[in-house]
Amino acid sequence: MHRSRTIMIESELAPGEMPPLHVHPEDESFHVFEGSLTVYLGEDAVRLEAGETLVAPRGIPHTYRAESARVRLLTMSRADSSARYDDFLRAVARPAEAGWATDEDEATVSAIAAAAGIRVLSAPGELPAARSSEAA
Repeated sequence: MHRSRTIMIESELAPGEMPPLHVHPEDESFHVFEGSLTVYLGEDAVRLEAGETLVAPRGIPHTYRAESARVRLLTMSRADSSARYDDFLRAVARPAEAGWATDEDEATVSAIAAAAGIRVLSAPGELPAARSSEAA
């Protein structure tokens, strides 16, 4: 039987840390406990400060970037496995300018994401607005 459950993961991000552009089959929520975070969602960039929450609707490409010296963040989504969701969050933790170090990095992160029901769309540092303007 296929059972998804609500998963909540608390993370600490270093300055500039940013996952690759990705999309989920479920909504993903971000709540900032400490610091500031910019969430790039479709054509929008929303800066969240401590105490603020944003929901990224399912099916919308998004990413986020830590904007302060330290960000303490709670992410919430629905997934089959909290371990696989957490594996994805740990695998993508890197500064935005890092991109993919090797083709193997891209393949590994994509496989970890797929196991969590997430589709990776680009390397770290690429924003949704840039991707949609390239497609036009």
